[in-house]
Amino acid sequence: MKRFPWDNLHVLLAVIRAGTLREAARSVRMSTATLSRRLDTLEERLGGKLVERTANGCAPTELGLRVLIFAEQMEVAAHGILREVETPAELTGTLRVNADEWTSFLLIGLLPGLKKAHPGLNVDVLTSQEPFNLARREADVVMRYAPPETSDLIGLAIGDVSFSLYASEAYISEQVSAIDQQQWEGLDFISLDEPRSDFEVERWLRGLAGAPKPWLRCNYALGVLDGVAAGGGLGIIENNVARINPGLNVVLPAPQLTRQVWLWVHHSLHDTLRIQTLIHYLRQSWNQP
Repeated sequence: MKRFPWDNLHVLLAVIRAGTLREAARSVRMSTATLSRRLDTLEERLGGKLVERTANGCAPTELGLRVLIFAEQMEVAAHGILREVETPAELTGTLRVNADEWTSFLLIGLLPGLKKAHPGLNVDVLTSQEPFNLARREADVVMRYAPPETSDLIGLAIGDVSFSLYASEAYISEQVSAIDQQQWEGLDFISLDEPRSDFEVERWLRGLAGAPKPWLRCNYALGVLDGVAAGGGLGIIENNVARINPGLNVVLPAPQLTRQVWLWVHHSLHDTLRIQTLIHYLRQSWNQP
């Protein structure tokens, strides 16, 4: 059997993902001409066109989409091999953890204890609203509020995050009567802007009879913390985050907003020493006072 050009499959992946030959060549660090020749070789070996090349870019053909499925599976397998050989016998190296803002804040507060136990371990905390792609090695683990939806990922429950409505001591002193009587219509609220708004949080706030729309909206969660701490009004803040920020007081608990925190990891990385150490440490320390 004639040798199959395995190494040209990553060229196909690059072209389909980038949409143009130029961007694809840049992503795999080769010239456009070389990339084009290798794509031609792959198409010749498979006996059909994999992408349509036009002045506006490249689009996968039906054959290209079918081959893409297998190419992505091979990419995942290759990454699994790299993870296996790159995992040291001793706990050293770097862990890359992707999480949202509240979870990142809490995680960073726990990491000094992990560092004391394992001095050779470094951690990169990568904060984003949307989860990173673990199959493409954008991170080693992801932390979110639900288990993963794909079969190549393993989900492990780590602990909880809980929320309450908070205000600063100064704001409470100014509005003590309205707060005590829960006269929400006369108070100021702070929340996320609409593209970042959390449906459950917004629904909970709307359940406060007469509460006005937030006068201050932020496009990052810790902006709500900053606005409340500055005396700007009332806002939903994670309880453990609020506890380490002096001057914030609970106005009204919101147990309905409690969420379970899940750690996602690719199955090929799950049993490595670094990941197992992180899982054990977080499960032991996450909900500790």
